[in-house]
Amino acid sequence: MHETNPEIEASLDALAEIFQNALTSDVVAQLDRVQGLLQSLLMSGYTRSKYGSLEVELMTRIEDRCEQPTVPRRSEISSLVSKVASRFADLERLQSEMPNDGVSENARLGRT
Repeated sequence: MHETNPEIEASLDALAEIFQNALTSDVVAQLDRVQGLLQSLLMSGYTRSKYGSLEVELMTRIEDRCEQPTVPRRSEISSLVSKVASRFADLERLQSEMPNDGVSENARLGRT
């Protein structure tokens, strides 16, 4: 894991907790929270070029939190984490391609 700021740490830990519990809770209900955490990571300065793969970071944190020697249902969690990491990459790319013109990310994505 890389040294980060407190905001990034809080977001990464919250995401890891969501995915660790993903198979026993309603993931769909957590989607808005996941989206907000991805936005928070981006706004806090988390970038793949600076900190590396979000997918690897989250899986490492999930493994560290797991009390068992192996992560139960690892492939399912990994699949979910991969999709979210891909979404983060899309957000990161969107931010780098568009100048900061005062338009919110939700407006760019067609959300109100």
